[in-house]
Amino acid sequence: MREALAEAGAPPGVFALFTGREAGVTVLRDPRVKGAAFTGSVRGGRALFDIAAARPRPIPFYGELGSVNPVVVTRAALAERRDRIAAEFAASYTLGSGQFCTKPGILLLPRDADALQALADRVRGAAALPMLSPQIAAGYRRRLEEVAAAGATHLLVDGTTATTDPGERPQASPSLFTVTSVETFLADADNLLEECFGPSAVVVQYDTEEEAAALLERLEGSLTITFHTGADDGARLEAMVELAQARAGRVLFNGWPTGVAVTLAQQHGGPYPAATTATTSVGPHAVDRFLRPVVYQDAPAELLPLALREDNPLRLRRTVDGKAEPA
Repeated sequence: MREALAEAGAPPGVFALFTGREAGVTVLRDPRVKGAAFTGSVRGGRALFDIAAARPRPIPFYGELGSVNPVVVTRAALAERRDRIAAEFAASYTLGSGQFCTKPGILLLPRDADALQALADRVRGAAALPMLSPQIAAGYRRRLEEVAAAGATHLLVDGTTATTDPGERPQASPSLFTVTSVETFLADADNLLEECFGPSAVVVQYDTEEEAAALLERLEGSLTITFHTGADDGARLEAMVELAQARAGRVLFNGWPTGVAVTLAQQHGGPYPAATTATTSVGPHAVDRFLRPVVYQDAPAELLPLALREDNPLRLRRTVDGKAEPA
């Protein structure tokens, strides 16, 4: 990476790699570091966030922590495409062995025994896939035990977490839990609304849209909230969608959150604990986290940066006096 950057003309020090918890904390405390970003657990991210804030000169800390990314399926959507929803949900939550930060961890499904069976059939027998590290695999096993121990949950598909030979990454096959009602889920919400990083998900059966809205109301910040709707749902979901935009950085319709496109419109963030700020960590605007704006007021032309000079020698697209200026 360093060689490629040097060949491209980048200045020295643009890229460096530190490994290990102690090294990471040391770098974060170094006074030469002026900003930091993190992707990981709520516990680890919050500890680093507090270190960044407690420095003699606090620095911005852009943490992407935990997210359960709920999906709401309406009754009309289920009637129109039950098997497709089952197949796509199974593919989404098991993608990369469930280790995507946008993995849909909760599926709100209208009460339907056939739909529940279709989901189980899609997941059962799926191959085990590698976990990122032994530490992550161990954390996943602990979290699975916590979810299984919840009085609200029933194990629909019992996955495995196999330990491989030393030097190889451990593997896991998908698990799927179900909860028979929103009321039962909410009674153990502190446990079940915590992210489970790995190939597992919880299907919550509901009877009315008011129940589904009650679960979203209890939700903390999330990277995504998804709706699968039918042809006649329309404005009837307006209140629930408004609730979703208050809880998530990205609201999806009839798709799956594990596709994160690097586009100008991307917003990969959300209210805490999904993220510690409202900024995006994916897409062109992600660089804004590490830029500090400076205003030049009444400066002589020869002292202005090239990007701000009247004749625009860099031929940049600019906004001047509130109007877009062509390059």
